[in-house]
Amino acid sequence: MPYVRRVQRVGSGTLTVSLPRKWVERSGLKPGDPVSIIELSDAALKLETKIERAPLHTVFTLDASKIRDKALLSRLVIGAYLQGFEEINIISGEGVSEEVQAAVASTIDMLPGVEIVEQSTRRVVIQSFLDPSKFPVQGIIKRMQVMLTMGINNLIEALKEGRKEALNDIAKMETKVDELYFLCIRQIFFNVKREVWGEEASDPYIAAIGDRLVVRALEEVADSLKLTAAEVQKLLGTKLSPSLVNKLVKLLESIQVLFGKTMKAFLSLDINLANEVIEVTAKQYGEEMAFNDIFSHGVSDLATAVSLRNFVYNVISMARNCKIIAEVTMNRFVRTPSKLVTVESV
Repeated sequence: MPYVRRVQRVGSGTLTVSLPRKWVERSGLKPGDPVSIIELSDAALKLETKIERAPLHTVFTLDASKIRDKALLSRLVIGAYLQGFEEINIISGEGVSEEVQAAVASTIDMLPGVEIVEQSTRRVVIQSFLDPSKFPVQGIIKRMQVMLTMGINNLIEALKEGRKEALNDIAKMETKVDELYFLCIRQIFFNVKREVWGEEASDPYIAAIGDRLVVRALEEVADSLKLTAAEVQKLLGTKLSPSLVNKLVKLLESIQVLFGKTMKAFLSLDINLANEVIEVTAKQYGEEMAFNDIFSHGVSDLATAVSLRNFVYNVISMARNCKIIAEVTMNRFVRTPSKLVTVESV
């Protein structure tokens, strides 16, 4: 039931509100006991008497006998991981086949912090060993940024020096970014459920939506880098003119600069940089960007032309994902009180 209380002033600047007597008695609170106050959306506050709550051990159980598609099984396991379940049980009255066990094991290899702790013909038990407090979302995003920057550097190095071995690191990078993507989504769900944003975000749900868009964009940048590396691998096997190589390198260097500005804008809420990213993306990587504008003299070999076209397409894809992150930055800025912005309800 709702309680109505008047705000009282104590001293020169402290405001207090009395607690309902019956609620205090039920909670067993005594004078001097600590309480936790969590800021929620819509100007609501959540009061907790237990500051350190014991984490719930949540269990997800899936009957694999009703699922014939191994890809669907894999997606459901990933979904359970992303939702933050501490334990995932795969059972089957018919027996968990070797194919199902292999599919589950392959899926678990992609998910950081979880391991198979029990495996038999009747069930597979997957246990999480993650401590959510050790993996802040911003920290994961910064790690993804570093890895993607290194991936772009490797592409440039491979083109400049003809070093195919530099391309091998990009495939490993993409796999690691995928793992960080899954971990970050799990953390975002965890933060929303536990409302651990606290005073840092007046609306944790909107903050979660923005973070979700950003990590998805970063994951797609990693995919584009991997696809670009595959095309560079093909191109290095052909006789490319120095001028053509120089054009490819300049395209990658421009993306490197754009990506750096994008992440700096997002992490520091720099709207001028974010606006610059949006403007550059619209002007230089818009729908009108044509293959012939970049390679004006044309390419006679069909296979080389296809690889170059795919190269350009993936560069455009990276730029558009930078634009998505910049748009999230702009939206987050207008919700954050600052010297330029005042946010109030009237």
